[in-house]
Amino acid sequence: MGQAGSGSASGSAAGGALGQAGGGGAAGTAGSGNGSAGAPSGDCSGALICDDFEAYTGTPGGPWKVTKTSFGNVTIDGTQHRSGTKAVKFTTTGGKDPDFYQLAYISAEKIFPVPNNAFYGRMMMYVTKAANDGVHWTMIEGEGPVAAQGISNAMVRYGGQHQQRLMANYDSKDKASDCWQHSATKMPEAKWACMEWYFDGATNTQKFWLDGQAIADLSVTNEGEDCVSQGTGGKWIYPSFARLNLGWGTYVKDDPREAWIDDVAVDTKRIGCPQ
Repeated sequence: MGQAGSGSASGSAAGGALGQAGGGGAAGTAGSGNGSAGAPSGDCSGALICDDFEAYTGTPGGPWKVTKTSFGNVTIDGTQHRSGTKAVKFTTTGGKDPDFYQLAYISAEKIFPVPNNAFYGRMMMYVTKAANDGVHWTMIEGEGPVAAQGISNAMVRYGGQHQQRLMANYDSKDKASDCWQHSATKMPEAKWACMEWYFDGATNTQKFWLDGQAIADLSVTNEGEDCVSQGTGGKWIYPSFARLNLGWGTYVKDDPREAWIDDVAVDTKRIGCPQ
């Protein structure tokens, strides 16, 4: 088993999610999330964030700020776009020995705190090629403190690691964890994919949908398959969410990567994929 590092958008890399790729036991079943019959419409009018990135030149503005390391970059680009003529392009270089910590994110803080410390998100994502086998990557991350547990920052994530398969990941500072839940579902490559997520800090629950379909083995409540460290006793203790990071991040040596994100929405109810 190879070791892949992890870290938050605001901290240094440390540790790594380990484990064999596979279906994994789902800790819960992802449903529609909002209790209504049928699929959500995809209309994000009135949502906390509803952004197609058409209004920006250079780098995203509005609710976003760019978070990156020296081996990552974020730009507004027209090479790939799901709607309109623009999307956000994320690039990482692969790193340089001895530093392979690569982040290229857009980060939102102004919408937090959110009611009941729970929110849904949606983004369209195009990845030319996923990370090499064994390289832990992150594309969705919610983070914040867990003051009552003495954790200065806990990170709730979706990304992947083994054989380009998706993964749920939890990591924490001050009480080391770095936990994983591997999926049998592979990362879509060279095409636009609709990714939706739900993070619920009150119940320590996260769920994921790909192209409108719930991915049951990426649904986690309280604990996943295992953890690198046992500072939290194997538990996924969710934070008071204070920041959302979207884009591409890796923590060990990899080939250069490029990805695009378009049509992002965040709200307290599930929004669905754009029509």
